[in-house]
Amino acid sequence: MTHLTKLDRRSFLKLTGVGTAGLALHATLNTASAASGNPMGKALLLNVFVQIGTNNRVTIVAHRSEMGQGIRTSLPQVVADELDADWDKVDVLQAEGDKKYGDQETDGSHSVRDFYQIMREMGASAKLMLVQAAAAQWKVPVETCVAKDHRVTHAASGKSLSYGELAEAAAKQPVPDVKTLSFKSPSEFKYIGKSVASVDLNDIVRGSTTYGIDTQIDGMVYASIERCPVLGGKVKSFDATKAKQVKGVLDVIKIDGGIEPPAFNALAGVAVIATNTWAALQGRKQLQIVWESSAHESYDSRKDIAAHAAAIASDAQVVRKRGDVDAAFADAAKNHEAVYTLPHLEHATMEPLAATAKITGDTCEIWACTQSPQGVREHIAGLLGFKLENVKVNVTLLGSAFGRKAKSDFVAEAALLAKATGKPVKVTWTREDTTRSGYYHAYSVQHFKGALDKNHKITALDATVASPSISSTFQPNVKTLQGFELGQGFATAPLNAPNLRFRCAPAVAHTRIGWMRSVYNINHAFTYNSFIDELARISKRDSLEFQLEAIGEDREIKTESEGFKNGTPPGHPFNTARLKNALKVVQKSCGWPASVKSGEGWGIAAHFSFLSYVAVATKVSIVKKELRVLEVHIALDCGQIVNPDRVRSQLEGSVIFGLSAALLGEITFKNGAVEQSSFDDYPLLRINQTPKIVVTLINSNEPHAGVGEPGVPPIAASVTNAIAAAGGPRIRDLPVKKHLTVS
Repeated sequence: MTHLTKLDRRSFLKLTGVGTAGLALHATLNTASAASGNPMGKALLLNVFVQIGTNNRVTIVAHRSEMGQGIRTSLPQVVADELDADWDKVDVLQAEGDKKYGDQETDGSHSVRDFYQIMREMGASAKLMLVQAAAAQWKVPVETCVAKDHRVTHAASGKSLSYGELAEAAAKQPVPDVKTLSFKSPSEFKYIGKSVASVDLNDIVRGSTTYGIDTQIDGMVYASIERCPVLGGKVKSFDATKAKQVKGVLDVIKIDGGIEPPAFNALAGVAVIATNTWAALQGRKQLQIVWESSAHESYDSRKDIAAHAAAIASDAQVVRKRGDVDAAFADAAKNHEAVYTLPHLEHATMEPLAATAKITGDTCEIWACTQSPQGVREHIAGLLGFKLENVKVNVTLLGSAFGRKAKSDFVAEAALLAKATGKPVKVTWTREDTTRSGYYHAYSVQHFKGALDKNHKITALDATVASPSISSTFQPNVKTLQGFELGQGFATAPLNAPNLRFRCAPAVAHTRIGWMRSVYNINHAFTYNSFIDELARISKRDSLEFQLEAIGEDREIKTESEGFKNGTPPGHPFNTARLKNALKVVQKSCGWPASVKSGEGWGIAAHFSFLSYVAVATKVSIVKKELRVLEVHIALDCGQIVNPDRVRSQLEGSVIFGLSAALLGEITFKNGAVEQSSFDDYPLLRINQTPKIVVTLINSNEPHAGVGEPGVPPIAASVTNAIAAAGGPRIRDLPVKKHLTVS
């Protein structure tokens, strides 16, 4: 049986987009295929992102994965603006996985931040080539020609040519040096900073789009896989007699697995191959499988969390320290302690995983709803022993992703089965599969202790975290959070107190730990904001005023001298003035401190993540232990904004995602296996539970920062703080549904 290639750390870094190759620009006279259903005649590539057809249509390549965040619109509109193209004459073409496009790993909220300037260069470069072509044809100086509204014009002579008429000549021009390009000023922007409708909107509404699950290939067969429910488990034996008796079932194939660390390798399982998905699913139900035991089969997540909550581990390591914390506690007027626990979570994407693989000789073609087409390409090439150039990855639309579709285990399954059957194979995961065989957001247990002086000022904070690390999925024997995880709001907390100590305790992973939307920021924003709110209430102070005071003077958060490397990239310091401003903006939005009825309350929280600043104020009501979230006000400072409409949509989605996790989300393990299965026991927020959402975008000239993820982390604490303000319990153990009925 074929075994999957084990991923080492170097491969992991490649798959997660670290150290990717730079962008290669070139002009070519080769004709290129245009967007589906929109023939361009002869289409000329001006650079790797722009091609112009002789029919006057401009095609812009979208190299990032579209999962509802609007990136297939936002980045092309940047190109179109600098190109001075007519948006109605623009088509967007999805790129396949190829290093010539640079980093294609679509997660971490960095698409616009990393590619905004490059997209401007692509548009400006193509525009200059068009202008140069026109100037050469008219035998006039380049500087006397102007490109605007899809045409190049020479005012003195009145001559004018469309982009389509200039396409062939422009493609023969040398690609300009970036240093020679000129760019628009913000006052000249036609599309950048404007709300442009999603290029996929009409197709999505009509149902004419192609998601991973929609792929159809001639001669294709269908697969459904029963996977080992416990990490590290293997197939000991199986009986497929009854499965093969199901009409439509063609074959039953064992998939080896049980590799540790698991990386992106397929789990051990048994695949049923059939003429249709339904037959594969029915055949799968008839399988009789005996699983080989695993060292993780005794894992009980509740017991693990309880053990960490009971006491601070003696081997906790200090990761950041300022002053003398112990002395400050001894001298304090009042000390306060709290323990916070958060469970495992699952991505719960609306579209379950799906991938199709076709192998012909020593070539493989993939169709998948992937966030990481280059990562998939490298993984499959290694898995099959093929040359990288012989693997093609076609990216479909993604029906949400949240980080789950950046992992390529589901694509590996399709490739393995295509090799085993000699036919194109589509692997479709069910809702139960996605819930029970995922890469889970890590649980977290955090101990907080704070000291207050007689004036209710915070003089010391001691915080300890225990949580499994994502790195455990790729490296053996990783038992503590790594620096990049601690830097997501734990060791970088913006508290301006003279004495600080942050510690990290070991926590062994017994399942595949993976990044989920907002990653560890979810855990750290909840604990820190909850504890600050608790100290405010103990001090009988207004929570917002206390929060602002706790942040303190305007400054950049620099922790290197205190033992922790902050890790923010150059040009993106953690600036407390911007965090405080976000709080003040949301204060104005909700009218804090607004009057409330009996049983109602407001809660507030703020967090810096993905280089953006977010503040959230939430209003709740509690009647006889029944909770209803009434309003959520959210303010975002993400620097310059390309498409306000898409940003607003993502923040609205962040609120719903964050509320789902805080109020309802919990994955538990017993005997090593996930206990939940579908939306009945892992529910998401329903329409009737969704509050009024008010979004405020903070105008900023600061560099671009994240949008898709930073709205999530402050949600949970804003809710639990509001519950406490409404007279409800102080909730330190998520989800909220364990304490109140969510209506």
